[in-house]
Amino acid sequence: YSKKKTMSNIYVTEPKTNGKIIIETSFGSLDIELWSKEAPRTVRNFIQLSMEGYYDNTIFHRYVKDFILQGGDHTGTGDSGESIYGAPIINECHSRLRFTYKGIV
Repeated sequence: YSKKKTMSNIYVTEPKTNGKIIIETSFGSLDIELWSKEAPRTVRNFIQLSMEGYYDNTIFHRYVKDFILQGGDHTGTGDSGESIYGAPIINECHSRLRFTYKGIV
């Protein structure tokens, strides 16, 4: 037996977001939902750096078709980056957030 996962099922189990942003790229707009309750330091860091223009004109340095698009590193390698906290951010994993469907950031 295989239960098909529908969007309505996903939205029932996922927590509500606290905000949404739109990232403008040369390929179009990306709608991003922010999970500040579940990942407060990561969201705060992203918002602060965005407001300071840190991500302006950066490239997507990693692309794997139908899997991942990654950017935000000024060197274009994925090996660099800054944090408003002065140190790398520890991954904020949360049991209610899972990468179970396309478009999750």
